[in-house]
Amino acid sequence: MTDRNATIKNADMPDDMQQDAVEIANQALERFNIEKDISAFIKKEFDKKHSPTWHCIVGKNFGSYVTHETKRFIYFYVGQLAILLFKSG
Repeated sequence: MTDRNATIKNADMPDDMQQDAVEIANQALERFNIEKDISAFIKKEFDKKHSPTWHCIVGKNFGSYVTHETKRFIYFYVGQLAILLFKSG
C-alpha cells in the first residue's frame, strides 16, 4: 500500500476519524480512477464504520458550502485531488 501524502485543509472531526478518512481515501485511490467511484467508496466505508448518513465529494475543482453534524466534517487533499467528507441527516 502506497500512502499518498494528505493535506488537511479544514476539519471538525476527532483525530482518529481524520486518520481513518485519509486511510480510506488512499484505499479508494488505489482501487479506482474515476472521481465518482472514489467518492462512492469513501462514503460507503464511512457509512459502514461510522453509521449513516455520510456525503463525499471528490474532485480537482469545486466549491462547497455545507451544513454538517458537529465533529463530522473533513476537507483534505491527497495530491491534487480534493476530498470533502461530512455527515448530515
